[in-house]
Amino acid sequence: MRLPIVISIGFLASLTLGTQIIPQFPMQLTQPTAIAAEKKLPNKNTKNLQPTTITLQRTACFGACPVYKLTIFVDGRVVYTGERYVKVTGKRTTRISPKAVKQLAAEFQKLNYFSLPESYAGGPTDMAFAITSITIGKTRKSVNHYLGSPNAPQTLTALENKIDAVVNSQQWTGVKNQPTPNPNDSNSSQLETNRQLWNQQKLSHYRYTFRRSCFCAPKATEPAVIEVRNGKVVSITDAKSGKPVDSEIFQQYDSIPKLFDVIKDAIARNASSLTVKYDPKFGYPTQINIDYDQQMADEELYLTIEKLEAIN
Repeated sequence: MRLPIVISIGFLASLTLGTQIIPQFPMQLTQPTAIAAEKKLPNKNTKNLQPTTITLQRTACFGACPVYKLTIFVDGRVVYTGERYVKVTGKRTTRISPKAVKQLAAEFQKLNYFSLPESYAGGPTDMAFAITSITIGKTRKSVNHYLGSPNAPQTLTALENKIDAVVNSQQWTGVKNQPTPNPNDSNSSQLETNRQLWNQQKLSHYRYTFRRSCFCAPKATEPAVIEVRNGKVVSITDAKSGKPVDSEIFQQYDSIPKLFDVIKDAIARNASSLTVKYDPKFGYPTQINIDYDQQMADEELYLTIEKLEAIN
């Protein structure tokens, strides 16, 4: 498991930097910030406002995930605190260039960080959190990213990995920094090819039988028949009894496009193992096997999609 990393960027005026860092973040928040009194973002024309703190934390998981925290300041000073499953425990300090800090702050801007939800949840259990934050003036924004969530954007994972890489956290954690997901790998190519094949079918009314194998509640592993009309799920029933089941259990998998998104998320998160089988005629995935992290137990996910048929 990985612990949260915290990076702080304090504004030191012209004493430390000859130029100002003025990241112009989006002007609207979709979620309230962690500080109740700070409801507005800094005016993008206010030149005196600087990023004062950026944080990334990686938390524990059900396994040997590195747990640590980083703090980076605007002058390039970095504070690391290691807790568990890391090469170095306790506090260490180092420095990176102020230019690198400025570039890191720009990554938050590219992501439209202030427009993100404050948390991403769901997905397989027993995984770690990556918690990032940035403070601008008196406004603070943080995002709690559960690494099992199928809803988190690939760009957020890339930002978290970028922080690790810029700081070179590997020197303390002993864990190789994860690269930004490569969209050109074989799984990505297969995904896009088959997604296009599926889209060409123009099937808006269909049903299929779905089965999931995972370390989760028994009722979540029972085969279910999912029916979709006009691109929206209309019913989910038990494959044996025909009775309705709890739709929330299947909401991440209740359409073929969502199943494609599960594959895309696994690629974005650099899953340790990802094996997908596609239907050669229609392009939809018939089997999705994912091991997100070999160091973690019971987070594997196995999905089977069968008996897909068009309906009137």
